[in-house]
Amino acid sequence: MTEQERINRNELCTRLMSEGIDPRQEVDAVARTDTLVTLAIELGRNDSLACALSWLDNLEQSGVHDESAIILDYCRANAIAQNRYGTKWQWEQPTLSREIYYLRRAISHTKFRRIVETTRCMILNNLGNRLRVAGRIVEALEYWRRALEVLPMFGMALCNRALAFAQYADAIEDTGKRALFLWMAHNEASVALASTSIYTDPHDAQTMETVKELKEDIEVAVDVKGISACNPLSWPDTSTTKEEHDYQNWCLRNCLYLDPLNDLGWHAVAISDSLGLAGHVVRIDAPHRFESFFDQMKQEYVSARWLLYEGLNMKTPHFSDKDVFLHVTEPRPVLSLTIEKVKTAYRIAYSLFDKVSFFVNAFMELGIPEKHVSFRKLWRPNKEKPIRIEFDQTINWAFCALYWLAKDLFEKENDEVSEPQARGLSDIRNYLEHKYLRITADKPTTAPPDDVALMVSREQFESKALHILKLARSALIYLTIGVRFEEDRRQPDRTGEQIGEIPLTPHLPDAEKI
Repeated sequence: MTEQERINRNELCTRLMSEGIDPRQEVDAVARTDTLVTLAIELGRNDSLACALSWLDNLEQSGVHDESAIILDYCRANAIAQNRYGTKWQWEQPTLSREIYYLRRAISHTKFRRIVETTRCMILNNLGNRLRVAGRIVEALEYWRRALEVLPMFGMALCNRALAFAQYADAIEDTGKRALFLWMAHNEASVALASTSIYTDPHDAQTMETVKELKEDIEVAVDVKGISACNPLSWPDTSTTKEEHDYQNWCLRNCLYLDPLNDLGWHAVAISDSLGLAGHVVRIDAPHRFESFFDQMKQEYVSARWLLYEGLNMKTPHFSDKDVFLHVTEPRPVLSLTIEKVKTAYRIAYSLFDKVSFFVNAFMELGIPEKHVSFRKLWRPNKEKPIRIEFDQTINWAFCALYWLAKDLFEKENDEVSEPQARGLSDIRNYLEHKYLRITADKPTTAPPDDVALMVSREQFESKALHILKLARSALIYLTIGVRFEEDRRQPDRTGEQIGEIPLTPHLPDAEKI
């Protein structure tokens, strides 16, 4: 920006503030607020930013509708992020919870698909960025992928995917998979740097330069041309029946395989559940304590995944439901083996979060009494105290991702953390386990005042069941990366210690899984 450009923008900033937004029409008021936020951030003017935030509050209180509401949430996320930019990475990020909430609310709006494509991409891209700051790289990749579905050449989403794939590669122990991630990072970087890529902000040039350096570094470290020649993402079809093939395709497209390669996209090479713990040090009298625990969680996850698939895809009533006499109450209930399979999948997937916390408590030697271990309470001695020093003094972004994932599950009323789709996940689990979850054929209007149930439509419940399964997959991936990070961190303190090799155990044959 030239000095004259800076002077002109400062003058525009001052004029906007003096003119205000009253009594302008909604669209004009939102547009002016958007412009003021952009200028305030660009010029570093805290007075303009404070003015814009007050406008945002007034507009929200007055009730903004449709596309204007989406732009308003996008503006607010950008405005409140300003004080966080340039700060040192830490577990508790000032304003990050609110930024994530407003971007999620914008994306979940019913009119989101109607706004301008570039704006849609910027919102999706920014949410991916915020989730990456929270360590949640798996979910971030999903939002950048969605942005590229809107505009395949949207440059910042391509840049961010390239950088994220490289970060993901560093966290993977398997050298072959690490090379694939770096190769994909190189591919994304190449497209991002092409002349046909779309950029919306002059500041994007800085990210492009970083991606260019990454591309050059990968070319030194990896035989990019050699990998390309092997067509590495293809894989022979191992299914023996159409049912198995359909199931594999469903898992792949919903990114449900316990294999980081599934986060590269819907490629056949990812059709496996090969995720495992990195090499780690344990007592000689309990060599497989963590390995066997992780295998159990892994088995529970893949079983929940199959039950959900069956529950979502069974087309005919099961014979076990025959002659079970049930009443047609209003709103019309869903009562069948099919929906019970979805419920069971939900229960199993949700239970994995507390098991992950139990694992982390043991692995990190936190000493939390067994009856007090939970995914919600793992991170702090109590809700009034800061994050445990065992976490906060590390830059273990994968364990940080688990901490932020927990925020999605245990939102308080009016909490600006959880995404709208995740609202009520813990309530549903509580009613499933201990009370009465009433699943209806259609979306219920209002519950009777004396109803003892929590009512949710079949469509809503199935969507939340799939969502909770995806979160469980993320949690298991973050757990394995966090373990590897912690082992690397501990390594220097083990200098001089005698550490023996534990003999490898064979894999359980498929024929014995009965």
